[in-house]
Amino acid sequence: MQSRFLESMQRLGFPNNGKPILVAVSSGVDSMVLASLLLESGYAVAIAHCNYQLRGIDSDADEVLVENWCSKQNIPFHLNKVQTKQLTEDSTSSIQMVAREERYSFFEKLMDEYDYPATALAHHANDRVESLLMNVLRGTGFRGFQGMPAKRDNYVRPLLGFTKEEIREYAKLKNVPFREDASNQKTHYQRNWVRLRLLPMLRAYDESSFDKLIGFAEWAESEYRNYETWVEQQRGEITTENGISIEKLQQSNAPFTLLKELLEPTGFNSGRVSEVMDIVDSNSGAEVLSESHRVLKNRDELLISELNEKEHKPTLRFETMGRGELKSLKTESNVALLDMSSVGAYGNTSETKTSVTEFPNFQLRKWKQGDKFKPLGMNGWKLLSDFFIDQKLSVIQKNKVWLLTCRGEIVWVVGMRLDNRFKVTDSTQKVLKISAEI
Repeated sequence: MQSRFLESMQRLGFPNNGKPILVAVSSGVDSMVLASLLLESGYAVAIAHCNYQLRGIDSDADEVLVENWCSKQNIPFHLNKVQTKQLTEDSTSSIQMVAREERYSFFEKLMDEYDYPATALAHHANDRVESLLMNVLRGTGFRGFQGMPAKRDNYVRPLLGFTKEEIREYAKLKNVPFREDASNQKTHYQRNWVRLRLLPMLRAYDESSFDKLIGFAEWAESEYRNYETWVEQQRGEITTENGISIEKLQQSNAPFTLLKELLEPTGFNSGRVSEVMDIVDSNSGAEVLSESHRVLKNRDELLISELNEKEHKPTLRFETMGRGELKSLKTESNVALLDMSSVGAYGNTSETKTSVTEFPNFQLRKWKQGDKFKPLGMNGWKLLSDFFIDQKLSVIQKNKVWLLTCRGEIVWVVGMRLDNRFKVTDSTQKVLKISAEI
């Protein structure tokens, strides 16, 4: 087992160069064997242990075992006592997710502080198969077919080529101390159900099912880099400034797979992605929601936005000046020039104000149906909704538009168009310059 382990470490890019590797150790047989194998193979190691304080004296006994073992081996021991229950009460995440976040945050901190090149995790072949099956049940994409990768960023899993039975045999042969976690036998945890119920059923159906699943996960890992390259190439071709081109999505060889990859970071599982595929042929305005995001069909695009996106109310800066000080009427889109008399604003020409409240006739508000104005350069009225159509704004973009009004009349569609009634003319004496941070 040791020679195979050394080959695994070298494949992962970690020859024995004397630099300590951080090992995540829980006190269970898997992580204790991992640490023992590294030591036996001549690697320098440091141990990271998290006490989640969820199992009373059992949690403390785990900590004592690991700390005593480190002391006996004369290796560094890093402890993180996590107030898991309290953190969970203050969070919307589950206990498992809170524990995971605390665990990886602890590893990152240690690697940064002590310059450890990597953290070794004790996941093995059985864990990999369980993860693969869980991912499939969740509706995984290609990434999930790996079960779990042997290496990702600064995390390595040298035991993925070993079964649980081999690890237990090594522990018995080498007298490696460890503790059993009774919660591993509770089937209300999904992973335990897969381990204790589903896998035995698969083995009963096909004795070689475990080996076939391992082979499939290893194949997926070997092909994943090519798959990632394909996804990135396709992403560049079908994404637009505002979203996803429906025409180019439909022209791709695997539109569902590609859409799933693009939407997965926004919480869309396979079922939701199927619903998005359904609205591709619907009218504009059709939408599908995940827990955190919205996908909206807008003409020939799919637009993605956050559900609870914070409204960014523009910050306005007001500056007054004489007409003669104005060199040009051309401005950037976030700047508007008004005839001060048209809005009933007067003041010192050197005065600068930074709040709309300092001009009592002004109001900053969102647009609503029925709003109309006279766009700069036009004398006739135009519905704002028609103006938006001319500008080819999506529903999402329209909902982000702000209006500056004076006595109820639209003065400026902020960042887009001034109303013709408030423009600077040859007879203008004082100018109000408004700059918007949008």
